[in-house]
Amino acid sequence: MIILNDYPLHIVQQPAFRSFVDSMQPNFKMVDIGTMETEVYAIYLKERDNLQQALGNIPGRISLTVGSVTTSQTLGYISLAAQFIDSEWRLHRRILNFMMAPWPHSEDAVSKAISKGLSGWNMHDKLFTITLEHDCSSNDIYSANLRNHISSDNILNRKGQLFVVRCYANIVNAVAHDVLASVHNVIYLVRESIKFIKADSAHEEKFAEIAQQLEIPSTNILCLDVTTEWNTTYLMLLAALDYRQEFTILESCYDNYNTAPSTEDWKKAEAACGFLKLLHASALIMMPAEGNPTANIFFLDACSLQLELQNGKAHEDVIIRDIAIGIHERFDKYWKDCNVVLAIAVSMDPRYKMKMVEFAYCKMYGPTDAAKYVKVVDDAVLELYKEYVAQPLTLSPVYIDQVPADGLPAIETTLAPVTTSPSMAGSGLVDFDMYLSEATTMDQPFKHELELYLEEALIQRTREFDVMKWWQDNTVKYPTLSRMARDVLAIPMCTAGVGSSVFLAGSRSSMTLDDYRSSLRPELVEALFCAKDWLQYSP
Repeated sequence: MIILNDYPLHIVQQPAFRSFVDSMQPNFKMVDIGTMETEVYAIYLKERDNLQQALGNIPGRISLTVGSVTTSQTLGYISLAAQFIDSEWRLHRRILNFMMAPWPHSEDAVSKAISKGLSGWNMHDKLFTITLEHDCSSNDIYSANLRNHISSDNILNRKGQLFVVRCYANIVNAVAHDVLASVHNVIYLVRESIKFIKADSAHEEKFAEIAQQLEIPSTNILCLDVTTEWNTTYLMLLAALDYRQEFTILESCYDNYNTAPSTEDWKKAEAACGFLKLLHASALIMMPAEGNPTANIFFLDACSLQLELQNGKAHEDVIIRDIAIGIHERFDKYWKDCNVVLAIAVSMDPRYKMKMVEFAYCKMYGPTDAAKYVKVVDDAVLELYKEYVAQPLTLSPVYIDQVPADGLPAIETTLAPVTTSPSMAGSGLVDFDMYLSEATTMDQPFKHELELYLEEALIQRTREFDVMKWWQDNTVKYPTLSRMARDVLAIPMCTAGVGSSVFLAGSRSSMTLDDYRSSLRPELVEALFCAKDWLQYSP
């Protein structure tokens, strides 16, 4: 109860709680704080062993997310979580470590701490990618150090080129805050105006009377925003825009109200809301009804956002153009860093495959330049696929897959023996098999799984489509490619987990330990955080 509900350990000493327990069962002997700490550790160790066993049995590789949490004393914690797809093609995310970051802070120290945290999980041969929440330039060193510390014990796909991924929620939030910063004066005026209206019932009545006279059709309700959640500021501005005339009229009714935004201010607010609408929609796709989103859904949204920002830079409206120019640089850096891994992920979606990559790049770069960008993704997909071909299959495939390119040796796989009845045995069938092989070779060149998959027609796009169910159903048809798809679809493009607000991802105010947790020993903090996560999935 204490772990799952974040109650303080000293609840066992609180008179009200002790009285409540005593009223339910007078014979119950209440434990002390020391006993509670021991119990927490026991649960933590037991659930850790269960998770370690489960991770050892998963069929694919593991991708990681790295998050940071600060304390009221400005000390830092690092949270490390594993994301993977199990044998039933279900996506999971589990916290692995919640460690205090070394002091003083440095990229090298943090990467060493992460390496140390991973050392106890025996996943050196399973690590696939690592997703960082930050997008600042200093993390270029951070990423390099992580790669160097971990790659010595781990076989990284594509020589580590796909190893580091940036958090999509973090970049969306950072761009949203840039938009808000560009109209901070307008936001201040709107906030002060709403405060004036809400502070006195007479002001509210007057405002409602003006709205009724003007016959404003809006159903939006004026309310103050939560400054740490940018989506609430967007909704506040959106509602205020509907009532812009009322604010001006209200100012003429009260001498002590002088914060009504001007016509120019409303134009800025309208332009900002146009961009915030796009970012709000982007954030919502990272919040599925249940579970974490698979990696294939992010490419389309990132492309749309990049294209809108590019177009905004050339917009005829100077206000829109200035905002777009101010925010595009940040998102463009993310796009350049991550568009290949986003494209690889969408290529594993049978509704889109490489056709979506070709289509999107043509719109973004034009038909001539798009070809070179598409080739980069094509080469990356093929190279990654060849690495999976070079790895032995855990189960005997229906047929042997080969990729005769770049001198890569063909993989010889021993097929399971076929039991035949006496009437089916005989040299005639051997000759028949040889005939079929020769006929197939003469009729058409050999095609490996990736070619067959990409050449097949796209499947129909429906709201109910489940990409993981599709790959589960087609594992026999694509034994090698399905292993690659399993790992690619499990890449966490966003560090915000289930139940976390994507509007807060990467925000310092959202990731701060309270004073009570900050006062506990780091080992106990880790036990409480990790055990809470694991107990949610415990039988």
